[in-house]
Amino acid sequence: MSDNKLHIAVIGSGGSAMAAALKATERGARVTLIERGTIGGTCVNIGCVPSKIMIRAAHIAHLRRESPFDDGLSAQAPAVNRPALLAQQQGRVEELRESKYQNILNDNAAITVLKGEARFVDERTLTVTLNAGGEQTVNFDQAFIGTGARPAEPPIPGLAETPYLTSTSALDLDHIPERLVVIGASVVAIELAQAFARLGSHVTVLARSRVLSQEDPAVGEAVEAAFRREGIEVLKQTQASEVSHDGQLFTLQTNNGTLQAEHLLVASGRTPNTENLNLEAIGVTTERGAIRIDKHLQTTAPGIYAAGDCTDQPSSSTWPPPVVAGPPSI
Repeated sequence: MSDNKLHIAVIGSGGSAMAAALKATERGARVTLIERGTIGGTCVNIGCVPSKIMIRAAHIAHLRRESPFDDGLSAQAPAVNRPALLAQQQGRVEELRESKYQNILNDNAAITVLKGEARFVDERTLTVTLNAGGEQTVNFDQAFIGTGARPAEPPIPGLAETPYLTSTSALDLDHIPERLVVIGASVVAIELAQAFARLGSHVTVLARSRVLSQEDPAVGEAVEAAFRREGIEVLKQTQASEVSHDGQLFTLQTNNGTLQAEHLLVASGRTPNTENLNLEAIGVTTERGAIRIDKHLQTTAPGIYAAGDCTDQPSSSTWPPPVVAGPPSI
């Protein structure tokens, strides 16, 4: 392109947003990348990377306690120093964020980074409320939305008033709770349930229907069998009707009785981060917050594209299944 380069506005800085920004500059465009939070998105900061580090540590703890070679190798339950594990986990997260995201942005002169929240004014204009204060208008030729998603809060009476954990805050927990209840039985829920159990928690999983209900029933049955061997309790066809917290313990009223625990982890789905973008004003169609796109990542508004967890496509940040038996796969 000539001096009049195409200007692309990229909202977000996770995997899809970074890929779009870098490919656009590779093809001669200039990019304004807008990020309201931490550079790097879900995977490196609060998803895949920290979760896999925690899961790997939990797997090592499990093997030290019990392995297929116990007839010939002595086993001993390890002492878990959660603050030290957390420091190691976060150190690696920061290292990867710098090397794989921040440094790449710093070294690309065609990308301008704005820290703030973007909102569409019209089909070719954004207003960015800057984190440092004030606003900035961004005029663009085309835009790419990669704002990701966040943990959803189910409408359980009393839940919103309690200090429950999400898949994000659970990874930051600086201790291993004696007892943990997990609401949800999808991949994220069960991998974190197993990790906490292997690090020392007594874990109970509440499955609205069954474990891994979106998968073949045989998969869920195999996971349940592995959980039974590891002492993880699974309550199927169980839902919480009320949640309370007295400052020390959570109390859950369910159709399977009353449960109490030191901590409650809610991992029952995710919600797209699109509600503040003013998408309806520019003709971008959403369904329950998820942006509708076609096979070319085109939204229903010309020149506006989207990808990743904020769209109606299968989640790109769904974490791999947990290690339930056999050698480590991470």
